[in-house]
Amino acid sequence: MPLNSEERHRARRERRDAKRAANKAKRNGTLEDVADSDSLYEAARLASRGVRWKASVQRYMAHVLKLNLHSRKALLAGEDIRRGFVCFDLFERGKLRHITSVHFSERVIQKSLTKNALAPAIWPTMTPGCSANIKGRGTDYALMRLKRQLVEHYRRHGAEGYVLLIDFSDYFGKIDHEAAKALLDRCVTDPRILSLTRLQIDACGDVGLGLGSEPNQILAVALPSPIDHMLERLPWVEASGRYMDDTYCIAQTKAGLWRTLELVRIECDKLGIVINERKTKVVRLSRGFSFLKKRFRYSETGKVIVRPVRQTFSRERKRMRKHARMVASGEMTVEQARQSYMSWRGSIEKSHGKGVPKLRMSTHDTAREFDRLFLELFGERP
Repeated sequence: MPLNSEERHRARRERRDAKRAANKAKRNGTLEDVADSDSLYEAARLASRGVRWKASVQRYMAHVLKLNLHSRKALLAGEDIRRGFVCFDLFERGKLRHITSVHFSERVIQKSLTKNALAPAIWPTMTPGCSANIKGRGTDYALMRLKRQLVEHYRRHGAEGYVLLIDFSDYFGKIDHEAAKALLDRCVTDPRILSLTRLQIDACGDVGLGLGSEPNQILAVALPSPIDHMLERLPWVEASGRYMDDTYCIAQTKAGLWRTLELVRIECDKLGIVINERKTKVVRLSRGFSFLKKRFRYSETGKVIVRPVRQTFSRERKRMRKHARMVASGEMTVEQARQSYMSWRGSIEKSHGKGVPKLRMSTHDTAREFDRLFLELFGERP
């Protein structure tokens, strides 16, 4: 007997839900995967990259097999593996950041937890526009994607249009724990992994996730994912993307973007995210805008021109003059100053994303100007 329309739709939905459930179960790791000896050894090797000069890391790696065995037993026994934080502050480009770093033994477990359970479960649920903390993506991916979107927009509409720039206020410090746990409940199936990650969240206090913990990075990146999916569905939003707490949307009308912002506010209220009103704005595309410390604008012929923001050049001028004073006082050699300058010069000419197409920036004339400044300050060509 043939099925009617409603029955066909129901059967199709059931097949789709079954396929999604199978894929979710396939990509979800278990506690045994996290506590596996090979997984913990690989996690220790990866966690020690760039920090092997530290005494604590050297002590751990000298007895890595024995310590990993202790970690494995503690994980499988359901013990609390938290050891507290090493808290300190640092200034990054004039901005104060509070860092809560975990002990290396716990960092190894967190690395294995992220690599074998959280990342495989959470990453596939995110849109292509989400760029941070995902393997194969990053700042170069985000910038190249935005450039391609601007090229496509000009092909269709010219330089007419607007971009909505959204920034979240004190993002890590204000993350709602219940929203983060709800995210875990949607993506993770092993109750022991859920319990372990919930303990990591609770260790950060009543609100907020600390900087310096890899599971916190994964959760912070994924938390606004419902906003990303909503922007993908809005018919008047032509393009969108997000890098951590910086989001952009491109549309033809300003009214459409203000309407989009109101919908984003509703989603943010559900997720406990606070919008930074001072940095959130709608900008005409023909005027240019900044995203991830890069300035995007159209040329008269429609070419998308990408340059570092002005503060990048001001900061380097100050650094070069400081290095010139240090060379004069004997605290630094000219060769050290040259290496510092050439490293910066390479960063402004093109990006160097591994596995990502290079983003060439329009800085040829600026680089020559800085070469002349180097010659003036140090008496040598760079």
